Amino acid sequence: MARVAEVLEQPRLDSGFGLRTLASDSPRFSRLSYHGGTVWPHDTAIAVRGLAAEGRLDQAARLARGLFTAAEGFGHRLPELYGGDAAADVPLPSAYPAACRPQAWSAAAPLAALVAASGLRVDVPAGTVLHPARVSAALGGYSLRGLRAGGRRLDVHVGHDGRVTVDLEGGELAIVQSEASVPD
Repeated sequence: MARVAEVLEQPRLDSGFGLRTLASDSPRFSRLSYHGGTVWPHDTAIAVRGLAAEGRLDQAARLARGLFTAAEGFGHRLPELYGGDAAADVPLPSAYPAACRPQAWSAAAPLAALVAASGLRVDVPAGTVLHPARVSAALGGYSLRGLRAGGRRLDVHVGHDGRVTVDLEGGELAIVQSEASVPD
C-alpha cells in the first residue's frame, strides 16, 4: 500500500484538482483526453476512501482538497470529468466539452471524500461507530450533519485542529474513539 500511496500523491497523477486517468508524463497524455489525462471526481473519491481506510488520512485529505477546489471552479456542480490541468499551472481546471454537469456520482464524490477524511468507520452489525481522536487539518474544520447509521442520525465534526467528535441520535450504537490519529 505504501507504494500505491506514494504514486497517487505524485504530481504526475495528482493534478491538484484530483487524480488524472493517465500520468502527465505518459506519451499518450492529453489533459482533455476522455481516459487519457482527464480527472473523474468519483475516481478520486475512491482513492481518497482507500487511502483513509489504510490510515493515510493526511494523504487522503490532501487529495480530497483538490476535489473541493475543482468544485468551486464549476459553481459546486461537479461534472463527470474535467481537464487534467495542473493546479500549479492554472487556477481552475478546464471544462470537458461534452461532460454532463452536474453528474450524480461526481456530486457525491466530495461527500464521500469528507466522510473518508474524517476517519469515521461505522459497523452497524457490531454496534459501533469508530473515529480517530484527530485527523489531518489539511481540510480545515468541517461538519457533516444528518448522516445515517443504523437508522440513526449521525453528525461528525472535524475541528480546524483536526480533532474529531461524533454525535449520534439514539443509543443503539456505541461511539468508540480509536487510538490511531494523525499528527499535525
